[in-house]
Amino acid sequence: MYVPTPTQHDPRPTGQPWWLVIGPGFAALIGLFLLTVIYRFDGESPLRIDLGMSSQALLLNGLVSYLVAAAIAFPAGLLLSARFPTSVTVPALVLMLMGVLLVAFVPGSGLLLVGRVLNGLGAGAVLGVTVALIRRLRTGRGIAAGVAAGLGVLALAIAPVLGGLLSDATGFRVVFVVAALFVFVALVVAGVIGIVTLAKPKHA
Repeated sequence: MYVPTPTQHDPRPTGQPWWLVIGPGFAALIGLFLLTVIYRFDGESPLRIDLGMSSQALLLNGLVSYLVAAAIAFPAGLLLSARFPTSVTVPALVLMLMGVLLVAFVPGSGLLLVGRVLNGLGAGAVLGVTVALIRRLRTGRGIAAGVAAGLGVLALAIAPVLGGLLSDATGFRVVFVVAALFVFVALVVAGVIGIVTLAKPKHA
């Protein structure tokens, strides 16, 4: 049987600890939630009504722009996070926070596009980081992937319901202010995990 000598390295990857997934995973769920929260459960959109937009304008500025930006950022998050996930997650969350706050206080449809693009870039990047970290888990990779996928679908499905109820009661801007608070929490969590990772002694 082949045994690596002290001067050789075992080619198998060492993997990542499961807790590294918490920060970007939480952020990815927020990103998926924000994708569909612009619509209400009945298909209408309080955001569209308040900003005086047409359905086509909301589709392009609010949904398509988000998806395109996320699709562009996803490969970057997937590839760049292999060794330094926090270095990708934190800037992505900053972009998400800027985008959410911009949508929360947007005066018209023009800046909505900018906010949704920023939000999509951040969401796509953290989703890529999450996928990359799950692929590198030492154990429980299949369970983690299944749980993440299930929670992601739930976030997409529940966003129009919760967002619609809150928008009807307080207005769509409050929905994004609350979302900004969750993004900030995810940013803090990612930062703490990054600090813990740096402080953790490296084993040869």
